[in-house]
Amino acid sequence: MEITKYPEPHFRNDADGMTLLGARYRDTGELRFPPPEFLQAGEAAEPVSMGASGRLYTFTTVHPAKAAAYALGMVDFDNGLRVFGRLAWPEGSEPAIGDLVHAVAFELPDGTPDYAFAPLKGAAA
Repeated sequence: MEITKYPEPHFRNDADGMTLLGARYRDTGELRFPPPEFLQAGEAAEPVSMGASGRLYTFTTVHPAKAAAYALGMVDFDNGLRVFGRLAWPEGSEPAIGDLVHAVAFELPDGTPDYAFAPLKGAAA
């Protein structure tokens, strides 16, 4: 059985900002995020934009013993997918279920580029 690496990233950062990219399987129409890392023989998938924003479905704050607290959340997008990610809220403010969010660039501790969710300015829950 032939296995190939899916060639597309799970996000794009350009002049318009951060866009998350899911994948749609051509034979079934199934949407996935993140996209598959590998495709088996005969499978084909194409990148699909997750859209400009989503709604915060739920969140939690993690309090590690020897590090700063951070928040994680699940965000619902209009295409029906729910995406997990870190929350990047401004200091002194708290996330709330139903907040309108968008993806922003975020760097993992090892320097790897990734995404986080931040509140959409001017949007109320």
